[in-house]
Order: sequence, then structure tokens, then C-alpha cells
Amino acid sequence: MGFVPGYENDVFISYAHADNEPLVAGKPGWVDFFEDLLRKRVKVRLRGEIQFFRDQQLRLYGQFSDQLAERLARSAVFVCIPSPNYVESDWCLWELENFHKQNGTDRIFKAVKTYIDAPSLKPQTQALLKQIDHVLDSRFYVKNESSGLVEDLLPDINPEHIPPFLQKVDVIAQNLVELLKKLREQPAAPSLANPAKPAQAVETSSSPQVAVYLAETTKDLAEERNGIKSELLQFNYRVLPEQPLPQEAEELAAAVRGQLQQARLSIHLLGAGYGLRPEGEDRSIPHIQYDLAAESNPQAQIVWLPPGLMPKDKSQEAFIAYVKDHSPDTWQSKLEDLKTAIQKKLQPAAPSGWDQDEDAAPVNVCLFCHEQDLNSVRPLYSHLTINETFQVKLPLKEAESLQNHKQLLQSSDAVILYYGSADQDWFVNIWRLIQRHSSTGRTKPILAKAIYTGQPPTIEKDLLDSGDPLVLKNYGQFTPDAIEPFVEKIRAAKGDVK
Repeated sequence: MGFVPGYENDVFISYAHADNEPLVAGKPGWVDFFEDLLRKRVKVRLRGEIQFFRDQQLRLYGQFSDQLAERLARSAVFVCIPSPNYVESDWCLWELENFHKQNGTDRIFKAVKTYIDAPSLKPQTQALLKQIDHVLDSRFYVKNESSGLVEDLLPDINPEHIPPFLQKVDVIAQNLVELLKKLREQPAAPSLANPAKPAQAVETSSSPQVAVYLAETTKDLAEERNGIKSELLQFNYRVLPEQPLPQEAEELAAAVRGQLQQARLSIHLLGAGYGLRPEGEDRSIPHIQYDLAAESNPQAQIVWLPPGLMPKDKSQEAFIAYVKDHSPDTWQSKLEDLKTAIQKKLQPAAPSGWDQDEDAAPVNVCLFCHEQDLNSVRPLYSHLTINETFQVKLPLKEAESLQNHKQLLQSSDAVILYYGSADQDWFVNIWRLIQRHSSTGRTKPILAKAIYTGQPPTIEKDLLDSGDPLVLKNYGQFTPDAIEPFVEKIRAAKGDVK
């Protein structure tokens, strides 16, 4: 018996045998490596013996299908490993379809081994995959955003792939443990004579899920949207829309408005194409979703544009220009930067103002300095990061564009400009940038601004004098006292004066 009462197997692993053929003689196959690691990560978090079942030979011969069906029916959770081989295997699709019919989607996990060209699949295969589109989806490959090339994670032959592979397995393991615990607490497990129905699915979380509206996009960004959706699901967010949007204009608008009301955040990925226009509407579906979200709550809207975006037509060119001018939170950077921004947006807000407890997120500080002063700011950076536990960003090193400088400033709690080796023109231009972008598009007030003057001393630096921003002059060796007024101002604004 397994960990879950009434089941022979806790976990049924469904895979294509071709995906487990060792690439190098003497090395384990990909599925062998995956299962071994999943077992170990589950064991770390869950006491008790977990029963895994992986078919080694039953499906090789048609006469064993009844035995396989019995094994499948006696399994509590289904982990499938989709791949091009998987979606072309009648046996794999049969396992997936039958488990789904018996248990719905709440007991299914996906470990996607490599990229699948969904539009090229048979209609019935596309329909089956669509039914499990919203379940937990860990992708064991990386797609290069600029070239479109796909690199599979192959930890069985490449040791450098083990850390990212482990991270993805761990996401599955944590969610799997949570689900197994919930199933174990149920009064009775389904039997072969009375299989579970989708309506009887087990809730995997005692608290309501936070909903996120991930706008439908054009085909050129389908992979990027799926990547965002997968990560949101991994962190237990509810991703809307859960069904395809209506194609008639009024019905579409009503559906989008209703789902935006449920969502804490709306995310819009805009690419080169304008998109389809629904019947009776001049705007495209991505454009309509963007407008409705901006109308609902522009501060809860985040927009992403691929780096180097070149709109294909005049409609998209005009739309992108409008978005850049009117959206307070627009990112044109790597997709990983967008994922970080999304998680930050979704972090729970403090109950009131800046009254947060000790475990709250650290203060985010933007530290601007000229590249010639990187060595000079090292003691300042170290003190703020290590002693004050601030999260310090260096925008002129980390941000790739002016748009990213704007985003870092708008999301920061405080900003400090180090005025050292650079000339006065540089100082004036950077301070103008800080003033312009730190005061617009913010959801909370900035805690403190400061200009820190360092070596060499100049007449222009000596003439600087202000209480807001603070002007901190120190032409000697750095000491914590030199930056203390800036730190104290942050503490006072947070109600944490020491």
C-alpha cells in the first residue's frame, strides 16, 4: 500500500520510453535521473514510504493493457513527462486521457522534457493537452529569446544542468508533498468501482488563491506567455482567463471585465503583431484587454515588450507608442526581469503605510555612480547591503536602457547619487533623470533621497546644500557616520527609529 490510503501507488510516472534511452553508454536515462531526484526530494519533506510506479515493460505488448489500466486506477497522483515522443505515443496519451477522466486535473503534474510544437499536433491531441493546460507545468528546457533555439536540460550528461534541473524538480516535489498530505487526510479513497470525479478534487491550499490576469497574446509570444503562466501556477496563483476568450466584441469585453475584477494584477505581453480583431471591433484582442485593464486599475497593470521589438504594421506601431507613453509599468528587457517584477508586484502589501514587521522585504535602494567610481563606492555599497541589510541596485550597471532606469527608480524605496570623479554635466543629467522618474508612476512615497559627494573635492560640490535631498559630503575615508542621516531618514519614514 502507498502513503495515501486505498491506493497501491502514490505516484504514476507516465513517459515515452524513447525519452529514457541513455545518450551516453553507462549513464542513466533522463527519466531515470528525474525519478531518482524526485524520490529523494519528496523523501526530504515527507516521512513515510512513497510508492512510485513507472511502467518498464507493460505497454510494450498490447495484451498487458488491462494490467496497466489497473495500475493507473490504483494510483493517487499522475506525473507526466510531455515531449515530442510523448505526444506521438498512443500509449502515453491513453494513460493521460484515462487518468484525467477518472480524477480530473487536480492530481496531474507536468514535467515538460522539451519543447513541443503544439500547432503541428493532431486535433485530438491538441484538445487533450488543452484540458490540462492550466495544471502545474515545470519546463526542463530553456528557449533563447533572441534566436528562438531551445536548449534541453540534460543533467544525466551535463553536470552544469543539475542546479536548474534540481530547482524545477523541487517545485514539483513541494507541490506533490502538499497534495499527498491532503489526499491522506481524506476519509476514504476512490475505488475501482467508484472512481473519483473531477468535482471531488482535493484542494491543495487552505487559503484562497490570488488571481492574476495573464492577457491572451499573439502567436509570436505564445511560448513566453506559457513560461509566465507556468511559473505563476508553480507559485499557486490562479491564472485567468481559464478558458479561451469569446470572439464577439461585447461578449469578450464583458468576460475580460469580470475576470479583471477578480485579479490582483494584469500582465500584458505585446509583440510584433497586432493580433486578431473580434467581430464588430476595430481594436485587436490584445489591445482590448490592455485598454480594459488600464481602465480598471493602471497601477495593477504590467506590460512587457521584447528587446529590439519591431512592429509589423502601423496599427501595432501606434499601439506600442501609446503604451510606452501611458503605461506606468512597462518593461522592455529580458523575460527573467519581467518575472522578477511580477513577483514583486504580487508580494502582499503592508497593513498600513510603512508599518511592517522585521520579516518584511528589505528596503530597495538605487545607488547611482559613474563607472570610474565603482571602487570608491565599494565601502558604501557594502555598508548599506551588509550592515543595514538594504537591497542595493546599481542602475547604471544593471539596467540596459533608460526605460529600465525608470523602472528601477519607480520600484525603489530610496535613492542615492554618488558624485565623485564624474564631471558636473554627468551629475546634472543623472540628477535630472532621478528627479523625473522617481516621482511618477509610484504606488508608495519615496523614503529618502541623497547626494553623496566624494573625492575629489571641487567648488561645485562644496556649493551644494539641501535638506531634501540630503547632501552628504565626505572627501575622506568612508565611515558609517557619513551615511547615517540617509539611513536615519529611511528608519524614521518606516517608523523604525533606533
